[in-house]
Amino acid sequence: MRIAFTSCFSAQSFKQQPVWDQIDAANPEHLLLLGDSAYYDADGSSTSAVKAMDADPFARHAMRRLRDQLNQPQFAKLVRRKDLRIHPIWDDHDFLWNGACGVEVFEARLHAHLIPPTRAAFQAYRDALDAHDPAAFPEPSDPWRSDVKEPGYRMIDIGSAANPVRLHLTDGRSYKTAGGKDAVLGAAQMDKLASAIATSPEDTVHLVASGSVFEANHGETWMSCEAEHARMLALARDRRILILSGDIHENRFAVPQTAGKWSLFEATSSGAALRTGVNVGALQCNWGLLELTPQTVAIELSQLHMPPRKRLIDRKSWELIPGP
Repeated sequence: MRIAFTSCFSAQSFKQQPVWDQIDAANPEHLLLLGDSAYYDADGSSTSAVKAMDADPFARHAMRRLRDQLNQPQFAKLVRRKDLRIHPIWDDHDFLWNGACGVEVFEARLHAHLIPPTRAAFQAYRDALDAHDPAAFPEPSDPWRSDVKEPGYRMIDIGSAANPVRLHLTDGRSYKTAGGKDAVLGAAQMDKLASAIATSPEDTVHLVASGSVFEANHGETWMSCEAEHARMLALARDRRILILSGDIHENRFAVPQTAGKWSLFEATSSGAALRTGVNVGALQCNWGLLELTPQTVAIELSQLHMPPRKRLIDRKSWELIPGP
């Protein structure tokens, strides 16, 4: 089984996106989009401008940004592949704006009117990806739905009896508190995630899709929320967990975190089609690929002008296999 993953891309400033050609050539069965499929608050639109919008103008703005990405030729070609399942989650820039946290927005009450249209836009994006058809996305004149719920947590069994793999798609924005100090996913979502992991067969590999990195000493990270960070480590004591994260506009492997019987692993791929500072800095073409067999999990991170970085995990021991 092959699973590609990446995050952070903008059709406004990056009309050519060769990352999708590279992913297409790798022939994965699944593609994880780990947040920031569009930048509502960049590429000619500032955070202050977005915050000043009424619901309808914001809905049109968000829909236009996502529609542009769906119609980007290289991305659209990939979307139309019937043998590829694409699983998006959102992060701050395709939720509202840089660093936006759902709980904070609701509590402030100044921008809560933007929550229904952003949910509607992202759900329409998910629907078009599921349909393998960019044309399934609403037209500019179509009304947006005001009754759409937040993406929330979703679990999908994507493996087989011989190769059990469980995908956990998280919502790291709707329930996040300011700075993530009190919550990243929130108690209800963490309970669902914990139950889905704890009730699985022991040999299952759990892929947790997260917009924010798990291990980092700066920026938006699970480490800001001691309770949820500790709970995830506790889940990894007797289950095989690999976190796949985005957000930081670079590829990286985190140092495996010891969690009792086994370790918790993390691979980050961010910067599919932008620069390190969205529109400034080094050009990015970053993505990752997993290959899961009953014996191993191979991880490869690809970026411009650099040889791929690789890790290999033994599924039985859940330890890294030393490279050459």
